Amino acid sequence: MAKWTHLRMRFPPFDAPSHIPSEMKETVVHWPSKSDDTSLSIGDDNGWFIRRELVNEVPKGSKLVEEVDSSSATQNLLATRSGWALSPHPLHSIARKLIPYGVMILILAIVLHVLEPVLIRWGIMSEAFAGSINIGLLDYPIMFVMAAPFVVIPLILRVVANVEDIRRQHRFKDNPPSSPRIKVDSAFAEGPVSVIVELSNSLSKSKITGQVRVGLLPPHRNAMMAAHIGNLMGRPPVGLSTPLPDGWMPVADDGSGIGETTPMVVGRGPARLFQEPMRIQVSGPKKDIESGTKHELETPEGPWPGCEYGGYVNINWELVLKFVIKGRRPLYWVEKLNVKSGKSHSVPHLLADSGRLEST
Repeated sequence: MAKWTHLRMRFPPFDAPSHIPSEMKETVVHWPSKSDDTSLSIGDDNGWFIRRELVNEVPKGSKLVEEVDSSSATQNLLATRSGWALSPHPLHSIARKLIPYGVMILILAIVLHVLEPVLIRWGIMSEAFAGSINIGLLDYPIMFVMAAPFVVIPLILRVVANVEDIRRQHRFKDNPPSSPRIKVDSAFAEGPVSVIVELSNSLSKSKITGQVRVGLLPPHRNAMMAAHIGNLMGRPPVGLSTPLPDGWMPVADDGSGIGETTPMVVGRGPARLFQEPMRIQVSGPKKDIESGTKHELETPEGPWPGCEYGGYVNINWELVLKFVIKGRRPLYWVEKLNVKSGKSHSVPHLLADSGRLEST
């Protein structure tokens, strides 16, 4: 048996598309090997990746860490990823797409306002667009007034969407539908996964599709702090926030996206009705589901490793049922799957999403 378990990884922070993976710091640690430690290699070294190997010699340039008991943190994390899940209001996505245009228009207005005298002298700008407008006791540049709607409209859309989402969460909590009864045969990463779904009469009339999803949940914050800093109160590495008081940080948040997630969420743990996407996730093909009928759902291309949860590596498999009811936004049921690893795994590239709920 090998003496040490050596782990190298680069996990995407929140809003990963705005980061260059090669410029992010790697996590390089090792700990005394355990009987259930296995080798793991997914992703590309130039992007997001996880490399774990069993070695006899102490790895050079690696930090020795104590693998803490993370079972409670894992259970809290998984509690937010089971049961009913609502779809966010489409106005969130529209507002997100409008914000860059509003910022660019505002910057353009500032530049034009600075260059107004020159542009008027050269005849490029009409005097009708120059000067200021008196509103109340203050004068505002015409260019700024013209740009204001493009900045304010996305904010108004956000407010409207959040209010509607909060109201919808309360309505759903007051009258939730009956939970589906799901039976899953022994599942392996190579697939397919055999499932039988039994639904109540109120849901059986809706259009239902199912698919298998696998992805990587974020490492635990205390594990990452131990790997990079050595203590929880030190200066965090790039991608993590400074420590927050207990209760301020959502259970599913590793501290890399504070204040960024939308829509506003009511409830915690199993009561959480909006489920944030895994930053790295892939899904198998969708298949229509009929109540009481056995279905074979294909697993995502790979094969991926089986389920695994710990301080650094969290590979999570889920069954996702989508309910489409005419005139309403889609409703989802998420069921954790216990998927076993096959003889080998092959995931050459890990593509990271933003982690924003409205992107779903």
